[in-house]
Amino acid sequence: MITISGSLMRELKTVFSRGLGITSRQTGPPVEFLVDQHGLRIRTRNQQIALEYRLPLEGLQSQQIVSPFGLLRCCQGVKSDPVQLQVENEKICAEWQDAGIPQSIEYPVVECEEFPELPERLASNDFRLMVTLGDACETATTDSARYALDHLQLRGSEGQVIGTDGRQLLIQDGFQFPWEGEFLVPANRLLCSRELRRGKSVEVGSTAEWVTFRSGPWTIWLKINEKARYPNVLELVHKRPETVATLQVPDADAEFICSALKPKPFHQGDADKVTLDLNGEVTVRAREGGQEQQRDYVLCRSERSGESLRINTSRDYFRRALQLGFREINLSGPDTPASCREGDRTYVWALLTQAEAVQPQSDAVRIESTSVSSQPAQSRSKQKPIAEQDQSGQKPDIVPEQVLTQMKTLCGGLTETVSHIRDLIAQLREQSQDWRRSLNSDQSVST
Repeated sequence: MITISGSLMRELKTVFSRGLGITSRQTGPPVEFLVDQHGLRIRTRNQQIALEYRLPLEGLQSQQIVSPFGLLRCCQGVKSDPVQLQVENEKICAEWQDAGIPQSIEYPVVECEEFPELPERLASNDFRLMVTLGDACETATTDSARYALDHLQLRGSEGQVIGTDGRQLLIQDGFQFPWEGEFLVPANRLLCSRELRRGKSVEVGSTAEWVTFRSGPWTIWLKINEKARYPNVLELVHKRPETVATLQVPDADAEFICSALKPKPFHQGDADKVTLDLNGEVTVRAREGGQEQQRDYVLCRSERSGESLRINTSRDYFRRALQLGFREINLSGPDTPASCREGDRTYVWALLTQAEAVQPQSDAVRIESTSVSSQPAQSRSKQKPIAEQDQSGQKPDIVPEQVLTQMKTLCGGLTETVSHIRDLIAQLREQSQDWRRSLNSDQSVST
């Protein structure tokens, strides 16, 4: 018998589904529960990725249970209530309690594919490697026919992680990879998940067919693609033209402009691009979908050194450079890629054509970064007695700019709240489908 918690079943189902790209309508591959000298190992795989969760346990007899993926969907829970698994008469019997009511279900025993072996040598890296892999995956794309831009390039001797979508490029180095040469592995979105960032360190190794990452209880195998091609991105970095202007954005301005340029519903036309006007003051000009007037965001604390310059850029790439923590942007001209370099990280992205830049407008809404700085929350105070209130009959002065700023901040918060509500609704729908599928599976097994 194997006993694990319902909450762990839920985590396994979530991570396995995300890593293997299993939707709620797909059957999914078999899941293996293996007890050996290493403890309990729960794992599954497809042709591109293999996943294993290791749980230290003692005193259990060596055993193996291979179940359909539907078992995770049926037995998942939000609490640590135990789920007991055992094999009887060539059937897997799962027993647990739901709100104090005993539940049970049976599944047929299935077979699983051979699982990849651990590499003989594993190199230890700082935990930031998992964050680095996640950032690289967010830079990759699935929309490419010529090059394998849906892969990451791992350069062994240089210790580099590289991701690109053909328009943006992120290079991060300083890691220990125990192999020579370059490997291409799938840019799996699971690497962006918080579940994989629990470990204090990350162990990395490779075999003839797989690259392995171990962090905390999780171990990931990514299939090496030996036939795919990858662009020579290092040549782009090494042959960059001379920098003619540099933009320095302090943390306060970075937080302000990232919030102002958040993706908004119903983006249309020019809403996906912004213009950086570096002439005297630093201004980010943008047109928002559904609004007639353009907005000029003035970064009062930011500084430009070098030549005056006006560049047209993707809103998303400019915002992402700041979100990645870069605070200095190097520019070589309006038609050459922008770049950021900080420590072991380099970020480069292509600019848009200068002819489509957002031009200054006399009726543009001007918003200065210093005018919307966050203020500490004030505690509520009791209302003054009528005798102590102002008897002059005059209303306090109201500054229109402050009211407008407060309204814009409120609208931004409401938009974000609506986005969170939509995410919750999607999660509830997925959970409802999982329960419906589990009930149908229960009925089919019973019959």
